[in-house]
Amino acid sequence: MKAVRKEKPGPGAKLADVDVPTPGPGDVLIKVAATSICGTDLHIYEWNPWAQSRIRPPLIMGHELAGYVEEVGPEVHSPSPGDYVSAETHIWCGHCYLCHIGAAHICRNVEILGVDRDGAFAEYIVVPARVVWRNDPSLPPKVASIQEPFGNAVHAVKRAEVAGKRVLIFGDGTIGLMACAVAKALGAHSVWLVGLVEERLELARTLGADETINARQADPVAQVEKWTGGLGADVVLEMAGAAAALTQGLEAVRPGGRLIAFGLPPQAVPLDIPQLVFKEVEVVGVVGRRIFATWEEAARLLARLDLSPLITHEFPLSRFQEGFARLSARQAIKVVLYPGE
Repeated sequence: MKAVRKEKPGPGAKLADVDVPTPGPGDVLIKVAATSICGTDLHIYEWNPWAQSRIRPPLIMGHELAGYVEEVGPEVHSPSPGDYVSAETHIWCGHCYLCHIGAAHICRNVEILGVDRDGAFAEYIVVPARVVWRNDPSLPPKVASIQEPFGNAVHAVKRAEVAGKRVLIFGDGTIGLMACAVAKALGAHSVWLVGLVEERLELARTLGADETINARQADPVAQVEKWTGGLGADVVLEMAGAAAALTQGLEAVRPGGRLIAFGLPPQAVPLDIPQLVFKEVEVVGVVGRRIFATWEEAARLLARLDLSPLITHEFPLSRFQEGFARLSARQAIKVVLYPGE
């Protein structure tokens, strides 16, 4: 089969001919119908410091997918061949303390598809049957393939408890834009998004943002103070992964408010601890999705929300380099690849 593989340390990847994997006990073989490129994949492709410390080539990249069960291994009773599925990308151990208390999404022994084991940028992928999610047959494969990042947005917004609140979101990337739609769907009073690209800010308004702020042209903190009479936002979600966004987020949240930290800045970020203390701000770190509670919540939201505008580019798997180039130049939001084309 064809697969996009990180052959060796360094930037780039190769479209390689590799063997179709065989499902072992408890595994399923999925024929990939669509797979989408994530920011993590871009880090691996460009070989940033995180990738250098974590990735051990050779490795098939990719973790967001939709496809059809082709074959099941021994001891698998569900799903069945032919089922239309996606997959939870965090493969939990099931034995540690966190798994035992229902927090498998932060399992200390987790393996991630396309990071710690071969991923989805291929015609076929093998995953444990326990991570498989059955898709609604009416969901197009390209949309089904982005459920994993959509789950990130759902989990973050749920932790923010946005109903009836004024919500400020930093970040006009995929997750920030998704969070606009989720926050509005979950009853936020007002949704404001801070970004850098005017076309993305326009899309944010289409997806549910009441107002947007171009951080190149205006001070987000001053604008929020104006909108709230100097009080600040009830909830701030930092989804840009930028030091300035965290600093401004702490300034923009009201006393007694909540700051959701989701983005991953490239370096450590100093926080104004006295400000945090005297404002009594609650800071909540959020990662991944609750397994499978968030998937259930996301499926219900997908029945009401149209995420297709986020998919700006579609390519056959053989043209994966074009997809990465678009993302690197911030000329795309979500890129979907089609194996077998």
